[in-house]
Parts: sequence; structure tokens; C-alpha cells
Amino acid sequence: MAKNLPVVTIVGRQNVGKSTLFNALIQQKKAIVDPMPGLTRDILSCAVTHDEAAFMLCDTPGLDIRDPSQLSQTILENTKAFLGTSSVIILLFENPAPSSFDYELSDIVRKLSLPTIVAVNKMDSAEEYENLSNFYEMGFSEVLPLAAQSRTNMGLLLDAIVRELPVRRQAAAESDMRIAIVGRPNCGKSTLLNSLTGFTRSVVSDVPGTTRDSVDEELTFQGRRLTVIDTAGIRRKSKITENVDFYSVTRTRDSIRRADVVVHLIDAQAGLTETDKKISDEILTAHKPLIIAINKWDAIEKDTKTFQAFKEKLVFQFYRAGDFPIISISAKEKQRIHKLLELAMDLNDRANTRIDTPRLNKIMEGIQRSRRLPLLGDTLKIYYITQTESRPPKFKLFVNRPELFRKDVVRFLEKELQNQLGATGIPMVLIIEGKKRDNARRGR
Repeated sequence: MAKNLPVVTIVGRQNVGKSTLFNALIQQKKAIVDPMPGLTRDILSCAVTHDEAAFMLCDTPGLDIRDPSQLSQTILENTKAFLGTSSVIILLFENPAPSSFDYELSDIVRKLSLPTIVAVNKMDSAEEYENLSNFYEMGFSEVLPLAAQSRTNMGLLLDAIVRELPVRRQAAAESDMRIAIVGRPNCGKSTLLNSLTGFTRSVVSDVPGTTRDSVDEELTFQGRRLTVIDTAGIRRKSKITENVDFYSVTRTRDSIRRADVVVHLIDAQAGLTETDKKISDEILTAHKPLIIAINKWDAIEKDTKTFQAFKEKLVFQFYRAGDFPIISISAKEKQRIHKLLELAMDLNDRANTRIDTPRLNKIMEGIQRSRRLPLLGDTLKIYYITQTESRPPKFKLFVNRPELFRKDVVRFLEKELQNQLGATGIPMVLIIEGKKRDNARRGR
């Protein structure tokens, strides 16, 4: 969470529109919105600036969970503990009248003795404002009518929040980099986020698919501001049976695309699964710098050769894994999580590097002379190479016969460039183009 920003927390029972209100106030669709009660399980946060004042807005799960399961109890305990860290609470009710649980919730909030804004959602017309009297009967001196879906009275709510803030602070500086943690359900993503940030931010459970939204958390490491994104686990298409799962997959893909570096978490006990391969394909498609982190390594019986054998098997099962750094960690025991962050920062720095054209052409000349690919330098000729973009690094190669530069040839050149430039872990994009004078000659 952005340091020193006051926390404003939306609290209410299930399905009153907390996530819709959260999205309306931050003006983006970050929280998943669906009629299914109990959808939000984690605490989502986003920095908001209004009237030159900044605060961290948080969306919480509904507190009227009656399911006695351990997961529900964990969600409740996590949310109640988080409320105590808030500077302002938005107590959200639903038109037309309070429920019995709303009275219980009001007592919980009053005992916190924190500045509280009472709001009633789904007030879609002026005629419905008459129902506000039902909520004044609960003993509140001021009640604000809202319609989050149509963004009615959002400005009034933001003004009220700013008035209640204990201090007015400017928005925090942007993060230096964003790290997305991805992986199949139950591989330890939320545990890793909690270990990195030092407190229980995401709900951790043995129930697969606990995290449904993508959760952002900010931390400072070695003097740099990092945003860590815990994403919902990507499932195979055959297992996407609810709208919620569809949205979770979409959010995960969005998180990969907005990340600077991706950490693909693999369960050491389960090994590489077909779902893991699909996740890797998503990361490769997005051309993101990648670290493969083998989690739960503390649970593996091992000797000095175990990890090397695991890596070799991983690359045998999925050959592209050899393009990226592979590290063993234990999110639960906090083993090598600092090394993971150091690797991520190093990858991010190297992904921003631009290579000057003379050096690139000298490297390419050496690759052609090596004859490691027999046709290269003879039937296949590369006249010139230049870098056109970074993040991801894109290189344009001017060649004699573009049609002969098949995928295997391009793959060979990509690997050679990665090795020569010290760019392990950074995907490259090679664009093959015929030399213009050759094209003109063929045209004549």
C-alpha cells in the first residue's frame, strides 16, 4: 500500500454494491462485479486523488458471511483486522431499508470510533430518497444517497471523504516497477504476497481459487518502490464454469500485460502441469520478462543435486523454460524471497536497455561466422540489424531472403542474441525484412 496515504475502507454486507462503488470511485473496472453474493474475498486497494488530496480506497468482502467454513472465517477475521487500520470508513447500505445484519454491522463500526460516512446505494431516482428516513432511524445524523452503477453523487461522496481525512496528502509517486505473481490455483501466490508485504493482505486458504480479483500491494525494497500484483489462478477452459472464473482469467491476463516483470509460481510438489504451460504461453504472448519460481521447496526431500534435476526435467517438459531464470523459494518460510525481488529488479533494468547499432552488427557478424547454423552467412544472409524498441526489446533484421527465415532460424537467432547480450529472462521480438534494394531489383 502506498506509504503514508490515509486508508478509506468501504464496508457493508454482501451484494450491496461495494465493488461497484469502488470501481466508480477509482474510475476503472478493477473489482469483479457479479450478482453472486460473497464474490469479493480479498481486500482490493487503489490510490485516489480528489481536490488535491490523496487517499487509498479499499474494497472489502461482505461481512454477513454465514458459511461456517474455515475460508469464510478467515475472510471475516482478515477484514475486521483491516478495518482497524482505516482512517475513514464508508458504511454502505442498500435501498430501500436496513436489514437485521445492517444493525449488527453498525455496532461493529461504531465500536471502532473512526470517522464514518453512511451511504445508501441503489437510490436510482429522487422518489426513492423518501426511503432515507428508514436509515436515519438507525441513529445516524447524516446519510448520503448514492447510485454507484450510474455514478450518481460520486462527487458528493468524494467531498465527504476528503473532509473526514485526518491529513491531506498529495498522491504518492508512481511505482518504479510492477511485478505480477501468476500461477495455477493454490500454488502459493497469496502466501508470497503476504510474505513480501509482511502482513495478511490476501486471503490464504487450501481451497483452490480463493483469490478471484487481482490484488495490488506496494512495498519499498532496496530504496525502490515496487507494486506487487497477486492474481487469480488461471484455470483450464474446461474448468471455467462460472462468470466469476471468466472474469478472474481476464483480470490475470490484464495483470500480466500491465506488469513490468512476471513471476510464474510453480508448485514444487505438483511439478509442471498443463495449466502451467498455458500460463507460460500467456506470458510469452505478452513478451514479458519472466522469473520461474519453484514454490514450496521447503516441503521437498532433497540433496545437492535435487534442484538441478528439477530444472532439467522442467526444461525437458517445456523447452522455453530454459530461456528464463529459475529459482527455488518457500513463500511460507520466506526463503529466498529477497533474491526473487533482486532478480525482478535486475530483469526490469536490463529490459530497458538499448543496444547501440554498431555493437549489434558486430555480434551478428560473429554469429554468422560461427557457422553454428550451416546455411547462415551463405544461403541465408543478414546484412544489418538495429534495435527499434525496448520493453520488449525489438530488433529489425534486414536479410537477403525473408521467406527462408523460418521459425527455427528466428528462434536460433533469438537465443544467440540473448546469450551474447546477457538477456536471459527477457523475451525478444525479431522482425525479418528484405533489404530494400533487393526488393527493388526483384520488382524490376
